[in-house]
Amino acid sequence: MSNDVAPTELGAGCRCVACWMLTYYILMRRGGLLLTVTTALLAGCTTRSTMESALNQAGSNRTELEAVLNHYRDTDINPQKLRAAEFLIENMPAHYSYADERIHEYYDYAGRILADKSLTPEQQHDSLLAITARKYRDLSSHTVPDAQVIKADFLIDNIDKSYAQWTTCPWTGHLTFDEYLEWILPYKFAELQAQDHWRDTLYARFCAPCLEERTLYKNDAEYYNVVEVADGVREYTGKHIHRHIVDDATVLPLLSDHLQASMTYGTASDYSLMLALLMRSLGVPAALDETPVGPRGNASTQWVVILSDRGDQLATEWDFKTKIGEGFFPYERGPKVYRNTYSINREREEYLRKSKYKYPFEVNRRDVTRQYFLTSNLSLPVDNAVKKHLKDKYVYIASAVRKDDNPWQIVDFGKIKGGKACFNDMGREVLYTIMGYDGTGLIEITDPFILHKDGSVEYISADTISSASLDKWKNCAL
Repeated sequence: MSNDVAPTELGAGCRCVACWMLTYYILMRRGGLLLTVTTALLAGCTTRSTMESALNQAGSNRTELEAVLNHYRDTDINPQKLRAAEFLIENMPAHYSYADERIHEYYDYAGRILADKSLTPEQQHDSLLAITARKYRDLSSHTVPDAQVIKADFLIDNIDKSYAQWTTCPWTGHLTFDEYLEWILPYKFAELQAQDHWRDTLYARFCAPCLEERTLYKNDAEYYNVVEVADGVREYTGKHIHRHIVDDATVLPLLSDHLQASMTYGTASDYSLMLALLMRSLGVPAALDETPVGPRGNASTQWVVILSDRGDQLATEWDFKTKIGEGFFPYERGPKVYRNTYSINREREEYLRKSKYKYPFEVNRRDVTRQYFLTSNLSLPVDNAVKKHLKDKYVYIASAVRKDDNPWQIVDFGKIKGGKACFNDMGREVLYTIMGYDGTGLIEITDPFILHKDGSVEYISADTISSASLDKWKNCAL
């Protein structure tokens, strides 16, 4: 992964998208408003280094990425599609695929197993588990940056189809261009996902027949309601798949389009991913949110969110089981919720570049905790005697989990500022501790504390962490 990233422009001859917008005076897709010089400049002009960094990462595949940019400058001249291409390429350093061609062998074998109706889902799972252990155990350790393997035709096809959805689907009229970039455009939803035509496959398998047979609600202005469309397809698909939950995640995930369409078993997260892909194949703006620790009750660790035409972000409690937006585990509490994004979280990227101790935070995650829980910004004093042993400005906050051998799970990082450990948007009703790097490893630098519902902080003795009386403040280890 490249860490040498900052904002970009396309350089030579000032061919950035803002200048194209100024040249063509493109009318806004929604509402017929003329783009002003100011809007165009804000939309397009960034500095050169982000794009250059991404193109440099591509190595010999650079010509494929440049072909996409040139296509929207010279052939299909469309400043918005050009900006979409820039967005995908600028953020491509955060994404990767299998490097080993044996993944295609595995997917072919998995396809035959899933098609064998004489096997139960458990037997199919066990068969794939056995062959994974025997032949493909190491596949996930061999990866390659997407920039080095992605093809121009694939990227152009993805941009054209997602753009057509945004500009023509009756249930996407509420989306801004920036929302389109993150909620519909990306060519993948999960790392290691195959670079295939999942939009076409899932739409043809589930969405098209659903839309043909169902009468979908329209409001008084005769616009389709995005929630009704999304939930109708969710319900239809749930009736036409074999949803069988397994807890074992050791089998390689089924991340190709034909396997997603024929999946007969999976973890709850596998089915959430399938639902998210299904929503985007329909043109419904969808995202995946997740928590870094297990729930206290019977709740998901990953779930789907859609952006409604009222601007509401509506979550599913599970995947295909529950209506979209019906309610999200109101009794649950947790330290953090993160959204899977295609775009790079530049703050996390800076952390990975500058920190001395590097916790493996994913750079394509955005903090959305305050959308789910009451949160507090914390600024906790660190004793000077402890602080002098720290070798880094970065500090870590960990949530208590019900696990004897390792009772803490790191959920976020912060910084030492003015002698205090500072963190943003921490979920309340959780037991925490703060850690710092002393040059050899992480050490606890404050007493454990409960962040109460009213935002107050109550310190407790470290000796009492294993007490059953504190279990109500703990989450589960994943």
